[in-house]
Amino acid sequence: MSALNITGDMTTGEVTTKWPATKEVFSKHFGSSCFTCPAFGSEPISIACSMHSTDLNMFVGELVAAAQKDEQK
Repeated sequence: MSALNITGDMTTGEVTTKWPATKEVFSKHFGSSCFTCPAFGSEPISIACSMHSTDLNMFVGELVAAAQKDEQK
């Protein structure tokens, strides 16, 4: 298993492309319409969290946990 290094500077697209299981975290916190937003894909995770009043450290922690599911496959 590789080490997961997800940061707030990564884009939403980078994370969901590499670890599809993270889409559940985006939907949980931002809603399913997140994926049709024009900014989705190129927006840094830190900006997305700021726009949705979501704690960045908590969100990244949940992304890492979800990504681990993909890494274990």
